[in-house]
Amino acid sequence: MKNGREMSLDYVLNLEIPFTTSRQAQIAAKVLVPDPILKPQDFQVEYLSQDNILAVHFRGIDDRVLRVGVSSVIDSIKTIIETIDELD
Repeated sequence: MKNGREMSLDYVLNLEIPFTTSRQAQIAAKVLVPDPILKPQDFQVEYLSQDNILAVHFRGIDDRVLRVGVSSVIDSIKTIIETIDELD
């Protein structure tokens, strides 16, 4: 709550990350889903894979929360991509 009213998740960012194969996009989505969001009332993220694309939908209460959350998820995606490159 801020100033006596409930905050809404009005700040939105949608990313589409291409992978080489649909299997890689599915693996990335499955690996990311278990990561807990510490304050789901402030920040939410949804992962979907379609064909070789990992779609990531972010929602936050303000630009700072959105930026911090997106940065964290992008770091995780970077690690997943590096791991896939090493193992494939």
